Amino acid sequence: MTLPVLNLPESLNYIGVFLTLDCNLKCAYCINGEDLAQDRRPFGRPETTLTPEQWVQGLARIPYRADLPITLQGGEPTVYRGGRGLGAIVGVLPHHFDLLTNLMIKADRFRDSIGGNVEKFQRPAPYPSVRVSYHTAEMERVFGVNAFEQLIMRCESLSKIGLQISPNKAKSDVGIYMVAHPENGAIAKLQEQANGRIPLETKTFLGTHEGRLFGDYLYPYSTNLPGSGIWNSTLQCECRTTELLIDALGFIWQCHYHLYKAWARRQPPTLHAQLAERGYRFKDNRAQWGNAQMQGLIGHLLDPAFETSDLATFRPCPSYGSCVGCDTKIKNDRFQSLDDANQPHTSVEIRNIEVPQELAQRLQGNAGWHDWQPFLKDGGPTPHG
Repeated sequence: MTLPVLNLPESLNYIGVFLTLDCNLKCAYCINGEDLAQDRRPFGRPETTLTPEQWVQGLARIPYRADLPITLQGGEPTVYRGGRGLGAIVGVLPHHFDLLTNLMIKADRFRDSIGGNVEKFQRPAPYPSVRVSYHTAEMERVFGVNAFEQLIMRCESLSKIGLQISPNKAKSDVGIYMVAHPENGAIAKLQEQANGRIPLETKTFLGTHEGRLFGDYLYPYSTNLPGSGIWNSTLQCECRTTELLIDALGFIWQCHYHLYKAWARRQPPTLHAQLAERGYRFKDNRAQWGNAQMQGLIGHLLDPAFETSDLATFRPCPSYGSCVGCDTKIKNDRFQSLDDANQPHTSVEIRNIEVPQELAQRLQGNAGWHDWQPFLKDGGPTPHG
């Protein structure tokens, strides 16, 4: 069955495909969150991912645009379907792709995992298409004390299969990315090690460490309200996404928080089995599931009725204050700009935050109260409901 082609709006900033949530590492600091990162065993099962044929059918709906690649991520995408599924997808589709990987496999196995389709990860861009993550503690466990040098050499070896390696990130197909954790005092040394060989980009640590919140967020207390000491629960708001986030079973999510939360509860496999019996017609059958199960869920990639205009709808969300940092931090868009039309860029847009009167009274004595006001419902605090 050929599905309708999707219309990609100019406002769409990112297409993220979580091929699998399975991974061959157990990093303490993982974008998927602690609940998923520490127990990956269920995610290697076939029922936790779409088949390569289903991915081809669904991703074929997305028109190829050089400025908006499909980013394959996870988990670890190179372990998808036993390390053989990735090539079965990229070799069939006309797209170019970005890849987020820990590169725990050598160059020849990497080439085999992508089915020899090296050219699918080469495109003119201001940053590398293959972005290799470095996690100090976990990779030192695997490689020993020279882990970073081993990873650089593994990246450099990809030149043997045709990928371009350059210290200039705009000219390199491959780069190394790492989180600048507050406890990592070796970043300058690592940068010196990579200098002149391969791009090394440090990403801001997002979260709380030793009582201090790290990260530059547009929306105040969006990631840590219950743990901040000023309020013990999340708030109601309205939210919409600027990204197309597709999980391992083809469900499309409003944000990373709800995607990860649903998988931590192991909900998507059950919902997927039910939806498959109904021909993936999510919109027609949504009413059959409770709102709690469906929180943050927008649609399904294999639903013929899904349209990208569904992403533009502001949806109610009861979880303001527990957002994942990468959704609400101020970040570069796909053009490497920090703002869109003079508006700071974030992965989600939030409005109509309902602040109870008691909380408003506490915040009004805070110098940061004015940061809340553009995003409040009706321009001010609401009664506690």
